[in-house]
Amino acid sequence: MSVSVIDELGEFDGLQKAWQALLPQCATNSLFLTWEWQRVWWETFGQGKELRIITVRDVQGKLTGIAPLFLWQAEIDPRAAVPSISVENPLVVSGSVGKRVAHLIGGTEVSDYLDVLSSGQDNQMVWRQVLDALEAAEWEILDLNCIPAASPTLVSVPAIAQENGWKVHLSKEDVCPQIELPSTWDEYLAVRLDKKQRHELRRKVRRAEEEVKVAWQWVDAAGFAAGLETFFRLHKASHPEKEAFMDKRMQGFFRSAAAAALERDWLRLALLEYNGEPVASYLCFDYGGDRLVYNSGFDLRRYGSLTPGIVLLGYLVRDAIEVGRKKIDFLQGNERYKYDMGARDTDVMRLIVQR
Repeated sequence: MSVSVIDELGEFDGLQKAWQALLPQCATNSLFLTWEWQRVWWETFGQGKELRIITVRDVQGKLTGIAPLFLWQAEIDPRAAVPSISVENPLVVSGSVGKRVAHLIGGTEVSDYLDVLSSGQDNQMVWRQVLDALEAAEWEILDLNCIPAASPTLVSVPAIAQENGWKVHLSKEDVCPQIELPSTWDEYLAVRLDKKQRHELRRKVRRAEEEVKVAWQWVDAAGFAAGLETFFRLHKASHPEKEAFMDKRMQGFFRSAAAAALERDWLRLALLEYNGEPVASYLCFDYGGDRLVYNSGFDLRRYGSLTPGIVLLGYLVRDAIEVGRKKIDFLQGNERYKYDMGARDTDVMRLIVQR
């Protein structure tokens, strides 16, 4: 067994091919765990943090695990049973105390699924090696967020923590509503939607198509830069909270992450126009046979009554079925529109270990 601790950017870059080869074999295989996504996140948000990527190899030298971690000094409210931690936008809390926290690369605001990279069979062994290697880092809290409920990490880490006498807190962090897609659009309407949902979706699409000239498209590589600017404009117009979220640093992250996804043919940037005017956009990714609906933007000032967000979403679901996607994943958040499209919840968990 061989364990290495990577704390230099050049070594992170050198892991790319091995990382890409390991991920498809892992219990959690997510876009947010790709080398590309993780590297862009670290480039954008890693300042002031200590890189600690831990790799585990078996006796034959085969890579069996990667724990993409970092260490940082987080301000924690000692009165909170479960500390509220934002990596990208650290909270300022009166009476807070500094704690040395080990966290997964990917943060808390922009990644929906995170985990260690390992097979289910190797998961506990990998975590044992990772936690041994972290011993010298003198961490006080291990904060594992966005862990899929089916991940073996949720069994492995508490078991190791119990052996060491560490405190463990496991809670549901959020939900990721998903639609299991049938083979045809008609089957989707008949099976995934109830009578009211089916009627409403058809009514909204038909009304828009009757009252305005409707056109939607996937933005291609040639139109990528302009399409992303349109997405940003629509995103900021959607809600004051979205406008505040999409500051210059966050725009930089979105640009870099989208460009990396475009290069790997994962990016799907959709744009809807009414009478030639952009009114809605969805930033999606096609990864692992699924369509991930990551973020959106709408301008409802002129055409709000024609529900451009729902209309475009209907087109995106139909397109996903036609190109053979297995699932629509709406990612984190329990917004009503997701359930109106027939989604069902899956859980993501947060596991906190304190010593």
